[in-house]
Amino acid sequence: MIRRGLRLGRSVALYAITPALSAAAPLMVIPAVTSRFGADGWASVATGLSLGLVAAVVGELGWAIVGPQAVAHDVDGAARLYDQALAARTCVVLPLAVVVAALSACVVPVHADAAAWVAAGVALGAVSPSWYFVGLARPVLILLTETLPRIVLLAAAAAGIARGGPLALYGAALTVAAVAAVALGGRAGGVRVFPTRSAFRRVPRTLREQWVITTGRAISSLYKAVPTTVVALVTPDLIAIWAALDRPLRMGLQVLAALPQRLQTWIARGERSDMRRRVALTIALNSGLGMVAGCAFAVVMPMVAPFLFSGSIHLPPRLCWLAALLIFVICTGRGFGLVMVARRRAGATSAAALVSAGVGLPGVALAVGPVGVDGALIALVLAEVAGIALQWIVLRRESATSLRKGRLSW
Repeated sequence: MIRRGLRLGRSVALYAITPALSAAAPLMVIPAVTSRFGADGWASVATGLSLGLVAAVVGELGWAIVGPQAVAHDVDGAARLYDQALAARTCVVLPLAVVVAALSACVVPVHADAAAWVAAGVALGAVSPSWYFVGLARPVLILLTETLPRIVLLAAAAAGIARGGPLALYGAALTVAAVAAVALGGRAGGVRVFPTRSAFRRVPRTLREQWVITTGRAISSLYKAVPTTVVALVTPDLIAIWAALDRPLRMGLQVLAALPQRLQTWIARGERSDMRRRVALTIALNSGLGMVAGCAFAVVMPMVAPFLFSGSIHLPPRLCWLAALLIFVICTGRGFGLVMVARRRAGATSAAALVSAGVGLPGVALAVGPVGVDGALIALVLAEVAGIALQWIVLRRESATSLRKGRLSW
């Protein structure tokens, strides 16, 4: 048991290196942005990041959720699956990148070009091959083909901005990094760099097959990313402090994604007799990780913020503790989402996303005006709890059905 735990720990640590470095890369750029362009420059960049994230989540068509488990189940057909996924995502991402770039330029009052470049660069990241390497259990390839090139490019952008370069260098680096990841990943993984004609002809069918999970991911991304735009429109004076809290939080969640990434193949390969234990452990591990990470965020962020944002933004401890609660419920929701996919109930994750969006988006819009950033965070916490509740009900009903049929496992 101890050896198995150590092996799992080493495996999770390997998966954690990549998102940790990916999250640390933007931290090199933020001080350069705030020292040169102040809170207004940061607010413009953050708006582009949020809208670009919406396009990226929609454009990846749910492959980050269902793809790794599909590859784990069918390694021999993995290259063909990747080809189909790349073709479909290319057809969707390119127009989406143009749309969010234009929208970002229209929303921000200053630095419109920088916001547009950042939105486009983040959106193009949807074609990343990382989900494919997760399914093959080869996280080192993610590090070599995507993470390290991105770090180098963002470090160059930070240096250029600090030495007097335009703010748009940030978005340009993100754009080049997205294209490089596809090219390098294709070569290293032995898959297509550009999709085949047959994969392009299959795009309509691929979109139909993925529409349920894609819809859920799209809705989920809206209520997670659009609040930044909502805050910018409803209370423009709060956008800088909201983004200063939200972006590091999302970067941290990117690092925490290492655990669910590792558990995707683990839970997918479990025997039916062992599924109940794996389901419980998946939820418990993600919840525990969220609790620890949330507390760490609440303690560390007030001390880090003055350095990260060059003293231009102050984060009160109460906001950091509300953000910690949000981290906890998001991680718990990730655990339930993994279970739903493993039980071939991906539609439940889409339904949960719809419920969360129905609570979160109106909640942020209504609360941020009278209550401020506190109200927006509370609205998102309630949104996550609502989505978790729905998935818990689905899981309980499936368990009850299994027991009535005399089965001991899900």
